[in-house]
Amino acid sequence: MKFEKDDWVRSARVGAKGSFVGQVKEVLDGDEYVVRDDDRKRWLRKGSELIRANPKADNDNERADQRARMQHWRL
Repeated sequence: MKFEKDDWVRSARVGAKGSFVGQVKEVLDGDEYVVRDDDRKRWLRKGSELIRANPKADNDNERADQRARMQHWRL
């Protein structure tokens, strides 16, 4: 088991799946995890799609990235 319940993780961008920071809420059989993000949405991810995260720093960086993308679209 790579992660335990309540660990903070960052998901990798895989195809159309976006990246996010969330908290592991359930550990399923094998290497699958139910992760809850800031919007309280639940996501099913494999362990290979997750890395450990610092929730405060990663969320701040993600918000800065989102602001930069929005500025780009406003030009």
